[in-house]
Amino acid sequence: MYLVDIGFCGIESLDEIHAIESLCNPTPWDKGWIERDLSLENGLVCYLGARRKKRLVGFGACKRQKKRLYIMNLAVHPDYRRKGIASQLLLALCEIGLTWELKSVALDVRESNGSAQTLYRGFGFRVIGRTRGYYSDGEDSYVMAACLPLVVD
Repeated sequence: MYLVDIGFCGIESLDEIHAIESLCNPTPWDKGWIERDLSLENGLVCYLGARRKKRLVGFGACKRQKKRLYIMNLAVHPDYRRKGIASQLLLALCEIGLTWELKSVALDVRESNGSAQTLYRGFGFRVIGRTRGYYSDGEDSYVMAACLPLVVD
């Protein structure tokens, strides 16, 4: 396991976030979308970065969605996977939900991403639905949710 420094990301992290996003996702988010999110100052969207030796090695993004925390994105650079970084980011994102006094968390995960589904199940997430054609390439997503605070299975 690698311990990482996790902190809030601002616009200065845009290029690093977009680089990781482009490496990790078959249909990466547009850089302009990320820039818009990072520019928001309303406290409703948060990006957290995981740094190892000052290098961004992963990030997560979340927002309030009614009475639930919604994890919009969670990505770890391929060279740093299976080192506990995604777990640390997931827990930190859920801590934000707790500070917002939210009781549950949800996310969408690619139907084909078994590794991510296994990670989420390990923290008590369960599949509560499926969204057909959720991703821009037409792949379906599983909607997964858990109660806050997370409990490790």
